[in-house]
Amino acid sequence: MEFDLQEYKGAWKLDESVRHCNHGSFGAVPTVVQEVQKKIQDRVQLNPVKFFARHAMVEVQEARAKIATFLNQKPEQIALVRNTTEAASTTMRGFPFKAGDEAIVLDHEYGAVIYAVQRAVEAAGGTLITVVIPRLATDEEVIAIVKASFTPRTRLFVVDHVTSATARTFPIQALSDLCREKGIAIAIDASHTPGNFDLDLDKLDADFWFGNLHKWASAPLGCGVYRVAERWQEKMRPLIVSWQDHELYPLQWDMLGTVDLSPWLAAPSAIEFYEKIGWKRVRAANIARMRYGRDLVMTELGVGSDELREEELPLGVIRLHKMDGGRDGCIALQRKFAEIHKIEVPITTACDQYFMRVSGQLYNTPADYEALAIAVRAEFK
Repeated sequence: MEFDLQEYKGAWKLDESVRHCNHGSFGAVPTVVQEVQKKIQDRVQLNPVKFFARHAMVEVQEARAKIATFLNQKPEQIALVRNTTEAASTTMRGFPFKAGDEAIVLDHEYGAVIYAVQRAVEAAGGTLITVVIPRLATDEEVIAIVKASFTPRTRLFVVDHVTSATARTFPIQALSDLCREKGIAIAIDASHTPGNFDLDLDKLDADFWFGNLHKWASAPLGCGVYRVAERWQEKMRPLIVSWQDHELYPLQWDMLGTVDLSPWLAAPSAIEFYEKIGWKRVRAANIARMRYGRDLVMTELGVGSDELREEELPLGVIRLHKMDGGRDGCIALQRKFAEIHKIEVPITTACDQYFMRVSGQLYNTPADYEALAIAVRAEFK
């Protein structure tokens, strides 16, 4: 058996002694993109003053414009950040919470984002509300549960487009429409969105939207996008105060001191890498890989289709019934797969359940997932 586009396995320089089934956590950068980034870094070091004083701002704005085109946006509609965690923290630092306010998250939300929301709302004398969503709930059920959770004190609703631990989507367009109807701000964590979906961010009209380019667009680590609706732009400021602070959004973010700008400047080359292949074909190939591996593991564990929410995603989860130990247990088992079986695969916990999450990327072969199934048999026999 051979996957579509398997000839691209050699486009990455990954450790060949390891089975890499976890693209979803940190991504992986194709060699051609690494080379572009290295040339940028080398050029900076040839004359740092020349680069930062006379070239950096122009080059960042050119890169931002290309990234904006990829997202069907205008350059002035997006800011570049290092990752979605930074964007989430920026949003929460700037959001005007007051005593008695409520911020709502779902129990599928990424932990670091929950911490950011909690710190901000509680510092203002408000409350964080966590709403429980059954993992297999339909979109209609999700909307109804969220709507019922809103109160006159609700000021902000934070939701994943694609969840990390449970690998499902939420109906963000309907939820954004609901929030506008209720006068509640919505922040959408789109960490896994760029590269996996065709976007209409203008129609979505979220108050805050942030996505990573280092995951499914395979840009270098340290490349994220932060879209702030025009109605909020005067209130949102970078966490780092630098020389651009007097400028309007998004220019304040374009150069924050001497942070490494090479991930942003190399990101367009990653987008071009996939555009030459064709995004539609890449997505289909990645989804097929994930489903092959996921289904092998489901069969090995005796997990039926009744425990599966099928999604058009390159990452999927299998419930682990014989698992406990909380987050520490997840970390220990994930390390065991890595160190003993030489397989990188995440073990997650959410919604009082445990999961193995399998990713598909062009560098994966059937042998990767077949080895994973054998390892699962050894650990859960």
